[in-house]
Amino acid sequence: MATLTSAHPPYAVAAAPFAVTAACQGCGACLLTCPEHAIRPGADDGTLVVLADRCSGCGECVEVCPVDAITETGIEGRTPTWTPMRTPTPTPTEVPR
Repeated sequence: MATLTSAHPPYAVAAAPFAVTAACQGCGACLLTCPEHAIRPGADDGTLVVLADRCSGCGECVEVCPVDAITETGIEGRTPTWTPMRTPTPTPTEVPR
């Protein structure tokens, strides 16, 4: 029988890599997109929260949000590190046989 575990390794800081800001309009695109189902309704006011123990940090929610309401959080004074690649991935060379 498979056991469900956290998306984070055991040594990871227990803080969600992303947060839903007040700019959220509640469209639900992030809820449907998250492969870990880490975004859930929070308080009674309809705000959404990212569950730290489920979020893998893939960033799919950031990409799908139409109003850019999901941002990366800094953890313990660290600045966000999620940025797109600046250079294309190098093409592998052919290995002689």
